[in-house]
Amino acid sequence: MNMSGKKTNTSGSDGFQRLNFLYQASIVALNAVPHYPQITSVFGKNMISIGKKLQLKLDHSVKRTICKGCKVLLIPGKSVEVKIKPIPASRKRKSRRGNQRKIQEWKCMLCSCVKQFVLNPGYSLWAEQNMDST
Repeated sequence: MNMSGKKTNTSGSDGFQRLNFLYQASIVALNAVPHYPQITSVFGKNMISIGKKLQLKLDHSVKRTICKGCKVLLIPGKSVEVKIKPIPASRKRKSRRGNQRKIQEWKCMLCSCVKQFVLNPGYSLWAEQNMDST
């Protein structure tokens, strides 16, 4: 309900509130017990299942901080190791400037699942580009 007492027509707002609560709870749990990150795996699995049942899309910034293997919250130094590596020869594209592009590699400490992000100085996510233009 809004201020005038009328019901608002926002589909999925209850689901997004539940997802937000679970995400914040996993952050608090990981900060409270940093040597036992398996606790956040339960919250991550619940977030994914609620999102699927209600057909809600998670924000890209949230997706990047959840492990695809064990669903644990990825926080550098607590549950994930972060390394910066050069792009392997098999994945290289010729760059015009001749500078070496690099990859940021996140390796989960629980399941050893690896996420890789290309480090490109002028790159921003599609969702962030839309936010800047409005």
